Amino acid sequence: MSDDRNYASDVATLAAVEHPDHRALLEFWYAAKPEGGLPSRETFEPSDFRAMLPRIAVIEPCLVLDGLPVEPAALDDRPAERSFRYRLAGTEIVERAGRDPTGKTFHALYRDAYLSTAIRTYEEILAARVPHFSQRVFPIGDGTSELRYDRLILPFARDGQTIDSFLLCIVVVSQSGTVKVEGSFRRYT
Repeated sequence: MSDDRNYASDVATLAAVEHPDHRALLEFWYAAKPEGGLPSRETFEPSDFRAMLPRIAVIEPCLVLDGLPVEPAALDDRPAERSFRYRLAGTEIVERAGRDPTGKTFHALYRDAYLSTAIRTYEEILAARVPHFSQRVFPIGDGTSELRYDRLILPFARDGQTIDSFLLCIVVVSQSGTVKVEGSFRRYT
């Protein structure tokens, strides 16, 4: 990504969540949430949300050293940065972005203002411990195309307290640019 792109992000209130898929996920999250805690991702049954799976990603907090993921025990007093890693990404997310983020950290995928915004958003969710809804613009291709989408990010904690994963669901509002077909793969440019 080039350094001069505008990465707009307008945070909206949860009352602004209108899409039925986002509403269904939000209702599930609140129903699964224990009093005084957070739901575990294990309460999420993918088959209950089959139609949404192509637009869902699971993201986990991690540490990076020199841009690469590292386990805390391997740091040996070296300073690491917090990042986030895509554990998995749905097929529509992959197709529209033109790349598969699965297994990659934000530091490996994003740069500059987009990286800062992405890290800040997930850090804020870690601190607030509540669902996040926002409207995003993701630049794709050569910089003349963009993907506008609404996203819902739900925090999960296996122990009910420490957030160890996020479920992201996007709803595409619009996508500009041309579609290039490469075999059975559609790439937006």
